[in-house]
Amino acid sequence: MNTRLKIICILFGIIYFYIVCASIIDIIPNSTSSLKEGFKEGYKKGYNFDKKYDYDSKGVETVFFYAKPEAGYHSFPSSVTNLKTGNLIQTENKYFYAKIDTSQASKWIKIGRIIFVLTGIPLFFVLIFIPIQIYRVISSIVKNDIFNPQNIKRIRRIGYCLLYIFAVIIFGNFLFTFQARELIEMENYRVIFKIDEEYYYLLFALVTLMFAEILKISHSMKEEQDLTI
Repeated sequence: MNTRLKIICILFGIIYFYIVCASIIDIIPNSTSSLKEGFKEGYKKGYNFDKKYDYDSKGVETVFFYAKPEAGYHSFPSSVTNLKTGNLIQTENKYFYAKIDTSQASKWIKIGRIIFVLTGIPLFFVLIFIPIQIYRVISSIVKNDIFNPQNIKRIRRIGYCLLYIFAVIIFGNFLFTFQARELIEMENYRVIFKIDEEYYYLLFALVTLMFAEILKISHSMKEEQDLTI
C-alpha cells in the first residue's frame, strides 16, 4: 500500500472536517444571548423597513441575484461613505441581497419556487450522505482495500450528488434571476444570470466521476492479472 496515498487521504479528511466546522462556526453567533439579540435586531430592522415603504410583510422576502453595471464592469456606479475620512468610496456591486415584495410575481415564478423548494428538500440528505461516503472511501483506502467494488460505487454516488447540488443551485439562479428581472429595475444596474462559484460543484463532480471510472478500469485490470497468475 502506498503510504503517500494514505497520508493524502488522511489530510483530505482533516481538511474536509475543518471546512465543515469552520462554515458552521461562521454562521453561529458566539452565544445564545447574541443569537437572541441578533434575531431581535434583524426583526426590528425588517419591520421598520416594511413600515417605512408600506410593504405587506407577508409578501416581502429576501432574494439574491447577480447584476452588472449598465456602463460595464469597473465603472463603479455606486458609492459608500468612508467613516474614517468622510469621503465617498466608489464601489461596484455584482451580487445583491435585496428585500422586495414578491407578492406580485407571475404564476410561473410561483410554480418555480414550489419546484425549487421540492428539489431542495433532498439536498439536506445529500449534504449528509456525501461526508458519509467520503469517510467510508477514506477508511477503506487506509485499510489497504483500494480496489473494493464498493469504493467505485461510493465515489460514483459522490459525483452524482455533486451534480445534483450543481443542478439545484443553477435552477435557483435561473429562478431568482427571472424573478428579479420581473420585479426589480435598478438605477445604473441590470439584472443578469451568472454562474460563479457554482462551477466548482460541476468540476468536482466530473473529476469524481472520472476518478471512479479510472478506479473501475484499474479494478478490471487487477482481476485479469490475478486470473492470469
